[in-house]
Amino acid sequence: MSRKGENITKRKDGRWEARYIKGRDLNGKAVYGYLYAHSYAEAREKKRIALQEPHQSIACRNSSVYMVASEFLESKQRNVKESTFVHYSQIIEQYIKPIIGETKISAISSATLEKYATHLLSNGKTKSTGGLSNKTVKEILALLKQIMTYACMKGYISKIPLFISVPNISRKNIKILTHEEQNVLEKYTIDSDDKKYGIYLCLYTGLRLGELCALRWSDINTANQTISVSHTIQRIEDYSQTSGKKTKIVIDSPKTESSHRDIPIPSDIAKNLIERKQNIYDENSFFLSGTNKYIEPRTYYKYYKRCEKDCGIGNYTFHTLRHTFATRCIECGFDAKSLSEILGHADVKITMDRYVHPSMELKRKYVENLYNSF
Repeated sequence: MSRKGENITKRKDGRWEARYIKGRDLNGKAVYGYLYAHSYAEAREKKRIALQEPHQSIACRNSSVYMVASEFLESKQRNVKESTFVHYSQIIEQYIKPIIGETKISAISSATLEKYATHLLSNGKTKSTGGLSNKTVKEILALLKQIMTYACMKGYISKIPLFISVPNISRKNIKILTHEEQNVLEKYTIDSDDKKYGIYLCLYTGLRLGELCALRWSDINTANQTISVSHTIQRIEDYSQTSGKKTKIVIDSPKTESSHRDIPIPSDIAKNLIERKQNIYDENSFFLSGTNKYIEPRTYYKYYKRCEKDCGIGNYTFHTLRHTFATRCIECGFDAKSLSEILGHADVKITMDRYVHPSMELKRKYVENLYNSF
């Protein structure tokens, strides 16, 4: 019998054995210590005391942050999505290893973390000069906290240092299409092929680029007038030992549970999709291509930019379509909770802070309605 994750097992002679890492040899290999007791609780308590003893900290000075981070990453490989594993790898290689990778794990303190965060904010970019965004630094510190938690659990350190809170900075104004620009883009895409119609669809569903590229005809239920979001496409770095390519495409389920969702679609769009579906021979084919061959996000983004240029509208990212959809929903009176679920957010606050940008025209309308209500 054993207790998962604690390295405490019951021996054949009836005693309990607790195994813990006393330190590392010069090659970085773990050196284990063994404790014995007559009960599980006693073995666990002995292990707890052993991990807090001074000799433990001294032994662990051979373990660097990068060494523990690599071990942590290996432990995560089978428990997270491939895209998440690659993302963790990139953060460790780009932002942790070059700056604090050689620092001993036992030497990391709150002061160290504060200095580290300040460096990232002011001079953290690896491919150019300047600092990283507030959002990116928070993400790096969140991963580092996971690594420190793992280090504590494995006995490298006796406690986790207090992590600093990166101050919030004012958000940049996010662009949305004007009503005139949206009308131009809709007229350009509504009566076209499915590839171009994908742009129109995003204006009324808020689909992300990767979700649109992964959309298959089998995900579209014209009878119930819904689109089921269950997959996304993205290009990630390829860490395979056999592949000669640097990156590869993965089609996977969305990262969060809330991203799995059914989006209602207007009846006119449902009718349009019914007509388009008549030309499709295989329901498992991708919506944008009409075949079993996908269009990857990077390729479709370039196509979108050409369409944008043909329409003569401003210079917008593809994600602007999602911002525009959310803002138009608020203008039409959507409640925040419904909109949050359609967008696939885990928290209503994300929806309100990030995607909803009421115009002065809408604010004026609300004030007039208030005035006329009395």
